[in-house]
Amino acid sequence: MAKQARDPVPAGISASLFQVGLDLHDQGKVHQSLTAFLKIIEQYPDSKEAPAAIDKVLNIADTLRKKGQYHVAMRVFDRLEAAHRREM
Repeated sequence: MAKQARDPVPAGISASLFQVGLDLHDQGKVHQSLTAFLKIIEQYPDSKEAPAAIDKVLNIADTLRKKGQYHVAMRVFDRLEAAHRREM
């Protein structure tokens, strides 16, 4: 049985959020970009942008870890895990 979207939302919202995340990341506003990417994952997990948002968040968390910002990286991983649990 196909997974049903929890919140019927126009595809444009998740696409717009993803673009905002990319733009913020390109401007060096990494923490702000996380907010956009995590919002897609948490609120629109069935959107076509969700897998790419997960990849972006994982890459950002890994970069934070490599910079020694372990606590921040762990919080990001925790939010990803929480979003995945809600999906199940």
